[in-house]
Amino acid sequence: MKNQHLLIIAATVLSFSANALDKNGKYAIKGVGNASCAQFVSLTKNDDPQKLLFAGWLNGYMTAHNQHLKDNFDVASWENIETLGNYLLKHCEKNPTLSFFQASTQMLSEMYPNRIEEFVGAENAASGKQTQKVYVQVIQRVQQRLTELSLYSGATDGKMTADLKLSIDKFRKANELPPHEFLDQQFLHLLLMSKPNSK
Repeated sequence: MKNQHLLIIAATVLSFSANALDKNGKYAIKGVGNASCAQFVSLTKNDDPQKLLFAGWLNGYMTAHNQHLKDNFDVASWENIETLGNYLLKHCEKNPTLSFFQASTQMLSEMYPNRIEEFVGAENAASGKQTQKVYVQVIQRVQQRLTELSLYSGATDGKMTADLKLSIDKFRKANELPPHEFLDQQFLHLLLMSKPNSK
């Protein structure tokens, strides 16, 4: 995780917990939030069923963020719990002495600038028999990024149009992604978080 986000971490934690601190500026961290990153990595790599406790804890922690942070509807704009778990696994492998709470806070702080500030709607992104809801703002980001890559020339309106689906298909082929899903996690990570191929 990038050091420049440490100030955001502090601001996030302070804004979230300002009304929940005791007179010494402390608050209780519950459950597996107290576990070390090393424990999380070990349980995950050994496929121990207890790893699910971390996913449940993280979902609850994100919900609390979503409830209490200002100008925020969803701190995870497109990432599902499996993707977030993979991000945390990599971060914890590099920082085994952090607590799971600290690692989660750092990750959510990095995600905060890309949050969904306000719910304005979601679109159905269909792939065969499967459908998923995707925030309008995420689709707009996909449209903007594909435009930057010269793969899309339509409107940046957050609509899942036929033209957008063709552009997504071009991107998937250029980056050797399976053709059967439109806005799966692998696609969104590669398009929005990495440096993908454009041709």
